[in-house]
Amino acid sequence: MSSPQSLIKHLAASIGLRVTRRGLANRFQAIDECLNRMKESGYDPRVVIDGGANVGQFYSLSERVFSRAHYHLIEPQPACAERLLQLVAKRPAVTEFHKVGITEPGVASLRMVGGGTTGAFAAKDHEPADFEVAATTLDSIFAERIHADDRLLLKLDLESHELKALRGARSLLEVTEVVLVEVAFFDFENWGRPLFTEILNVMSGAGFELYDFATLAGRPRDQRLRLGDVFFVRRGTLLCADNSWA
Repeated sequence: MSSPQSLIKHLAASIGLRVTRRGLANRFQAIDECLNRMKESGYDPRVVIDGGANVGQFYSLSERVFSRAHYHLIEPQPACAERLLQLVAKRPAVTEFHKVGITEPGVASLRMVGGGTTGAFAAKDHEPADFEVAATTLDSIFAERIHADDRLLLKLDLESHELKALRGARSLLEVTEVVLVEVAFFDFENWGRPLFTEILNVMSGAGFELYDFATLAGRPRDQRLRLGDVFFVRRGTLLCADNSWA
């Protein structure tokens, strides 16, 4: 006989929810489910840009769904480079690695905290840093390479640097169909993270609509909503046009 916990998880899964224990910070992780639903709805990008690729976690999920896409893995951390180069070597014709930070216009380098780990992030102003990396804008890399018919999927997980990266992607966003971006719901520890409302305003102004929440994570102490990954879709495209109830 199934346990009550198993039955609850089965029922939740039947309506699209993933249940975790109360003590865990993650409420759910549904990036893979979101990608599959988009594919079923007719979205199949030719190009995927993985901003903040780390060691390829998102790439591994996305490549299984969008296997025909050309992938750009962007990650400045030295500790991540070997693993990303291994991924490129498996599919060299359709995978590129850009060992650079992405940021706003006028910035040529980023000071980073967390040297020697795969969890480094851009230092705040006047904060001591462990190392420095070259940086550029998404427009500088891709403005001449990406076109609307590429149906670009842009993912940004930059540990509080997302808003600055979006400021450097004004031209790229004009030819982007789907954006997945990490957001914060409050500025915990006063890190200066861009809040969800700020990202929402920028994306709305760039012609996108909120499409789905792919992950949500609460503060471990009391589960106050802390972080999430959010999908935005360009207005007028196939995914946004499907507004039927059934």
